[in-house]
Amino acid sequence: MEFQEILDWAFQRHLNPLSWYIRPIFLIVLVYFAYKRSMKGVIITFVLMMSSMVWFPAPETINPQMQAVLQYERMLLSNPISAIFTIAIMMVFVVLILMSFWKHSLKFGLIILNVTLIGKVILSLLFTGENGWAPLGNTIFGLILINGIGWFIMYRKRKNE
Repeated sequence: MEFQEILDWAFQRHLNPLSWYIRPIFLIVLVYFAYKRSMKGVIITFVLMMSSMVWFPAPETINPQMQAVLQYERMLLSNPISAIFTIAIMMVFVVLILMSFWKHSLKFGLIILNVTLIGKVILSLLFTGENGWAPLGNTIFGLILINGIGWFIMYRKRKNE
């Protein structure tokens, strides 16, 4: 299989909304392992999170806005220079998130997570126009899930002190 065929196969499956909604759950597991300072847990969860885009079958009906956003992402990853730049920026945010939780800085970690999730929607809007609203549903789901858990943990910590 050539690289382009693999990319086609992967992006067809990534059009399944489940592959977008599972990412925030992996983020929670990822930061949990960072907080517990388990490098093995971080690595395994990161690999699972990155591979989750191909876990689900290609959808029967495709959201045209989602398809436009993913087409733009695909274009970025098809060009070696933009692929390196895109992956590097993504990794900077992942490392910042992991470092924050590794150092037990819940507030800073939540700020970085919020900036990352909201930033993805903003960039989608900038680069794909109105189609950039497509990831809003899973972004809101992720923000509610992550912030809800974070605020609950901070509340419990304050209550116990």
